[in-house]
Amino acid sequence: MLRTDLKPSVVPVVEGNLRRAFTLIELLLVIAIIGVLMALALPALSSARAAARRVQCQNNQRQVGLGLVSFCNQNNAFPKAATYGEILGVVASGSEPKSIINSAFINHSAGFGTIQQGKGPEGDDVGPLYNWVVDILPYIDGQSLYNDFNKSRSYLDAGRAGDDSSRPTNLAIGSTPIAVLTCPEDQTLIQDSGNLSYVVNGGFARWHGVPYGWTGGATAGATGPTLDWSPVGVPKKTGLMFMGTKSGKTAWDFSLTAGAISDGLSNTVLLSENHLAGASQGNSYSGGAVTNWSTAHPNFIMFLASDNVCVSGKCMTTKDLIPAGGTSDGAGWARANQAGSYENINSGNSSTDEGSSPYPNSKHAGGVVVTMADGSSKFIKTNIDGTVWAKLITPAGQNLPAQFNQLPMFSGSY
Repeated sequence: MLRTDLKPSVVPVVEGNLRRAFTLIELLLVIAIIGVLMALALPALSSARAAARRVQCQNNQRQVGLGLVSFCNQNNAFPKAATYGEILGVVASGSEPKSIINSAFINHSAGFGTIQQGKGPEGDDVGPLYNWVVDILPYIDGQSLYNDFNKSRSYLDAGRAGDDSSRPTNLAIGSTPIAVLTCPEDQTLIQDSGNLSYVVNGGFARWHGVPYGWTGGATAGATGPTLDWSPVGVPKKTGLMFMGTKSGKTAWDFSLTAGAISDGLSNTVLLSENHLAGASQGNSYSGGAVTNWSTAHPNFIMFLASDNVCVSGKCMTTKDLIPAGGTSDGAGWARANQAGSYENINSGNSSTDEGSSPYPNSKHAGGVVVTMADGSSKFIKTNIDGTVWAKLITPAGQNLPAQFNQLPMFSGSY
């Protein structure tokens, strides 16, 4: 019998079990909040990444600097910035104007890549052989590369008849990537071309033998004024590393010892960044010759200080560098880092042509990383006072002749 007194069961509804969807306004609000958070976080993230790249750049440069210091400690002198195979007759005569170095640079870069095979002393090539990086390879974990590099031949040597084909050529060795030689911020790196982001202190002239300045031009005859301080031996006290010869027997073969840095190792710049150094496929600044970390061309391996400290190269006659009564430095030193001169720190930041600006350049905001002669590293601001910058470059500024003498640099000047 069918019962009629039964009531249908009722399932209680619990309000908390209901799922309510986002409204369009709420969804837009969430997206807006996320967008704001990302806008706040991205600059911080970008800044953190830039800081990390700068630290890596600084660490790499410090390792290279320590390699140079180790070389100096073992050999009682820093290596030559660049080593050339010299002409036999010039070695005997000691004539700077007839030097192969002078021939390569008196017309800027014309003839730089011209090599005379085996025509130098002891069968060396005449022309650009190698630079300071080759000398310190054993100190930066490059012993095998150093063993294979033929220092009697040009860095451009790509092999000759009768060579052992199982051995790499100098050009192949110099094109080998070495991570420690590059800065992560360097935006002009060329893959597998032997890049270099760090350059050594060459002082106020491209070559101390006949101290040419720099005009910035890439055409023949574009050397700057010849600084007239060479006869009194100033160039050797205004830089750390210079171009010389493999024979080591000429008047312009000069290597600085650590003991000669009378201004103090911690007050003298040894290395700086230059993102316009190192590898190129050959351009107007190298006379069309390929460059890499073993090149002997000064624009690609050294940094300079501005020759503007002397008007038109007349340092002896203009007297711009004479201290004023022993109480202040000569006014000319301030032009060592004069904004707008194209010879100041980071003046070449807009360029991408390797070799076009042989001055400290970096992609770090506000300055460049440098390594001092004691192996420590510092960050030098782009707008550092030119007088202070000049003192950081000269290793013996306090012992220069009277007309160039620099006053002591006190702690905290930079």
